[in-house]
Amino acid sequence: MKYLSVCSGIEAATVAWKPLGWKCEGVCDFAPFPQKVLTHHYPKTKLFTDITKLNEHETYKKIKFDLLVGG
Repeated sequence: MKYLSVCSGIEAATVAWKPLGWKCEGVCDFAPFPQKVLTHHYPKTKLFTDITKLNEHETYKKIKFDLLVGG
């Protein structure tokens, strides 16, 4: 299962779902502190900073995911 996490915070979804083999295709959070946490723990995962502008990102348009999860 592939998912995109919005309002990610510290990304609890990945902590819970990684052991199940689920893959996080991207995270999104507007606040600076969670962005730093996400970048530190998930440096290879695409970070988006504004949920209202996701459709403007070419990278977002190319991401394939099965589930959109919001925290």
